[in-house]
Amino acid sequence: VDELKRLVTEFSSFARMPAVQKDMNNFEEMAKDAMVLYTEVNKGIDFTYTCKDAVPSFSFDLKQIKRVLINLLDNAVGSVSENGNKGCIDVIISQDEEQKHVLLEVRDNGQGVNDEDKHHLFEPYFSRKKTGTGLGLAIASTIISDHGGYIRVKDNEPRGARFIVELPLIYS
Repeated sequence: VDELKRLVTEFSSFARMPAVQKDMNNFEEMAKDAMVLYTEVNKGIDFTYTCKDAVPSFSFDLKQIKRVLINLLDNAVGSVSENGNKGCIDVIISQDEEQKHVLLEVRDNGQGVNDEDKHHLFEPYFSRKKTGTGLGLAIASTIISDHGGYIRVKDNEPRGARFIVELPLIYS
């Protein structure tokens, strides 16, 4: 019953995505706030946070972008938990001043994503998880797109996945 409730809730969220409500927010604080939850609950996983560049406050929907990061962290935790090795998750923030973008990268040393699945990963209802609905990354992709950004997945070396979110730096 709980699983069905969660499925209905996620479906409803995907079907009626709230309108983006951008405001000037601090991206670094948002990322740190989201990570605190995961570092406290997942003591068996090594989390690192790196901010390569000082990112100025810029205009984005705090709740929605935090939801994207939480989804990426959830997926990373799930992936490293299946790994059997010591789990490591890195969150890296950087800024491309030339392109006027902020980059958020979530890396893990989990199972990774096979090449076939990379093409379908952001489609609704696509999931390789036994309990997954296939909506988390589809919702994340929609949120990022609504912000004028991009999300993609690459292999992490030597193993795992790297999810990269690119958001435009908009100051109004």
